[in-house]
Amino acid sequence: MFTSFRKNALKLRVSKKAILKLALIFTSIFSVFLLTGLVYFRYDVVIKDGDKELTVYTMQSDPYGVLSENGIHVGTYDRVDFSGFDSEPTAELVISRAFEVPVTVNGEVHPPVYNIDSTTEELLEQFSIELGEYDSVVPALDQTVKKGDTIVIKRAFDVNVTADGKTSTVVCNGDTVGELLKRAGVTLGEYDIVSPDVNEVITSPCEITVSRVEKKIKTSREVDPHGTKTVADNLSVIGTSHVVTEGVDGIKETVVTDTYIDGKKVDSFTETKVISEKVDEVIAQGAAVAEPYCKKDDPAIVLENGRPVNYEYIISGPATAYTAYDGAMTASGRPAEIGTVAVNPNVIPYGSLLYIVGQNDEICYGYAIAADTGNGMMDGTIPVDVYMGDSANHYNDACAWGWHMVDIYVIEVGNG
Repeated sequence: MFTSFRKNALKLRVSKKAILKLALIFTSIFSVFLLTGLVYFRYDVVIKDGDKELTVYTMQSDPYGVLSENGIHVGTYDRVDFSGFDSEPTAELVISRAFEVPVTVNGEVHPPVYNIDSTTEELLEQFSIELGEYDSVVPALDQTVKKGDTIVIKRAFDVNVTADGKTSTVVCNGDTVGELLKRAGVTLGEYDIVSPDVNEVITSPCEITVSRVEKKIKTSREVDPHGTKTVADNLSVIGTSHVVTEGVDGIKETVVTDTYIDGKKVDSFTETKVISEKVDEVIAQGAAVAEPYCKKDDPAIVLENGRPVNYEYIISGPATAYTAYDGAMTASGRPAEIGTVAVNPNVIPYGSLLYIVGQNDEICYGYAIAADTGNGMMDGTIPVDVYMGDSANHYNDACAWGWHMVDIYVIEVGNG
């Protein structure tokens, strides 16, 4: 019995050794398998975070698990791009960090938005910021927002436009008065008054008023009758006359402008302008006692009843007539011509302006200049010898004159 117990005990010892040996073998095999798995099932991941780059080894296939086991935090709006392993044990994991973009609405600070590479429109939609039809935003909706940008929103506001007795409301956002009037469907007339001015930019709610201005214009024309003037004609005989200038009636236009503002008359303005000038008729009336032989005149000679009104002195006596060859010169150095006469220069100085008329009004030489002299002049028997022209053409005129008693009016005394 004792022998049997020992045999059983020996068998039990042998059995425990076998089990321990098997356990050691199994553990060795598992360890080899585990180590082999780490070699064959490990992933290589290149993590790019801005200008930082890191290569890690992981058994994770989830990008956020890879980041978590490596202590890399990503924000709510950061973007993670993971290439995945597919058939290769190497992958790339790129982190795009979102940046804060300030937002102001009508100058007030709004909670910021976060952006990576979105446009303004995408950011506003993402953060549920709504724009009205006439709201303005900078940067433009289709523009990509960059770091350092601020999204500036200006909300449109209402503006009342009153015209033609009606008031309408339009939306404004930095528009001019003229643009708002178009938006309200208001067309301006030539004279309408707008307040504020059509070119003013509206930056806050206000009232725009349009005062309708109408100008009623009445035009009329009338004849402006010409007048009649008479002038003395020293070259024509008393009792005769002739028209120097034909008279022409003028035309005047009168324009009356009545101004109405919103139907009420506020002003009336009358303007008269000349369409065509009138021309007065000028009639020359003869002033000489007889037709003057000399056809020259001078404004200093003013006649009344055929004789000068203003003069220095009178010399009376016989007047003879003479001619000379064409181109002859007088004693004073003047050319001999009708209107020059011979005198005693000691009595009538050379250059004196004269008017010579017959004492009985039967003859008239008229205008004359003292320019020549002769024997009869110097001895005092004949006070004047009138020049009738060149001998070839006027000899008969001198003969017809002959000898006449005349009055010589010295209008202006010459100086030689």
